[in-house]
Amino acid sequence: MLVLDTNILVAALWSRNGASWRLVELVLGGQLPIAVSVALALEYEAVLTRAAMREVSWASAAELDVLLDAMLARATLVMPIRTRLRPILADPGDEMVLECAVQAGAEAIVTMNARDFAEGVSRYRISTLKPGEAVARWRHGIEMGDIE
Repeated sequence: MLVLDTNILVAALWSRNGASWRLVELVLGGQLPIAVSVALALEYEAVLTRAAMREVSWASAAELDVLLDAMLARATLVMPIRTRLRPILADPGDEMVLECAVQAGAEAIVTMNARDFAEGVSRYRISTLKPGEAVARWRHGIEMGDIE
């Protein structure tokens, strides 16, 4: 199971040609399990429904709503977050992603900013993957948490 950082959804909605979009397709197809917390789901919604996001996205506002609803319907809801881990990370906005991953027992956090999670992932033994790495591992049937 993975946890997707919000920047993965942003990248997927900028372009349907990249690895981030492929991850979204895998989630929607039920081929890639993800976990979300209530806080993370609200973060996804807040970011994806910003006017600036709608302007650069290939999706209309209605399509964004449908996409987000479909993704969340496929996700494992981690609730409630029983242990708050804060503060660990330099960016307080990333804390909810780490907390969700720890609570869910996720193999990895998929993010464009692995460096931002370094302290937390080393402490809790969770991997970080870039979108392309996650897609490649999925294609080759490699467990997401297996790090060389």
